[in-house]
Amino acid sequence: MSSIIIRILFIGIFVFNCSLATDKTNTSTSNLLSLLVASTMNPNCGITQTQAIPSNLTQVESKARVKYSVSACEEAGFSNLGLTQSEIAKGATGSSSNSTLSTNTDVMLATSKGGTNIEVTFTLNSASSSLDVIAYGTGTPTSGPTYRLLAGAQTQYKNASGVYANTGKGGSVSAPIPAVGTTYTYCLDFQSTPGGSRFLNGFNKPCSELTETERGSMSYYPIMQMMNVPTYAGGNRLGFVLNGVTITSFTIGSIVSNTEM
Repeated sequence: MSSIIIRILFIGIFVFNCSLATDKTNTSTSNLLSLLVASTMNPNCGITQTQAIPSNLTQVESKARVKYSVSACEEAGFSNLGLTQSEIAKGATGSSSNSTLSTNTDVMLATSKGGTNIEVTFTLNSASSSLDVIAYGTGTPTSGPTYRLLAGAQTQYKNASGVYANTGKGGSVSAPIPAVGTTYTYCLDFQSTPGGSRFLNGFNKPCSELTETERGSMSYYPIMQMMNVPTYAGGNRLGFVLNGVTITSFTIGSIVSNTEM
């Protein structure tokens, strides 16, 4: 019990310090740190900070990443983490395209800082399952630039016309095809470059396991979309559609891609 109290006091200091900041980025950070206090008592339905992944791109900040663990969350638990859910069962399991999970506040990182990475651990539960990962979103349900991870098929994205199409890949790798019933962790960048380009770069492994070669060459991106990507101007919330999918955790951080055009 004493260790938990110490953790809460330590986090409280960070929350107080962050509350002194006035810009939007630090306000969002303060909001997330506040949620850490509420989630300390249940690590399987809680928020923690994980180590930053340094970038070679000068505009990208190397900030601590924020991990949401949701495997033990029920309705009250989701609410405590600042999440809204619809038709989601305990363990963050959805049954249809109406099963949604989203943040209540803005959590996306500034596009001027390179964009946002979303790392998600998931299981596709049937041959018709799909997981939508929606960043820079707005509205209810959340709408915005989207990766669609499909059972037995190539990853898709929602293009600027709102139509889903297959992503591409680098020439040195194969496109990842998720199997039913297997748990995966995908590392997904919603990248914004100083020149105004928007890229969707994804990897079918945890972000921390990527090599410098994989991060530094588009040839090694197994999921890649460089054209017809929607703008990131709609909003700053994160959302998921869990169509026959279970999510155990997701993490928000700076992009891991070390290339840009």
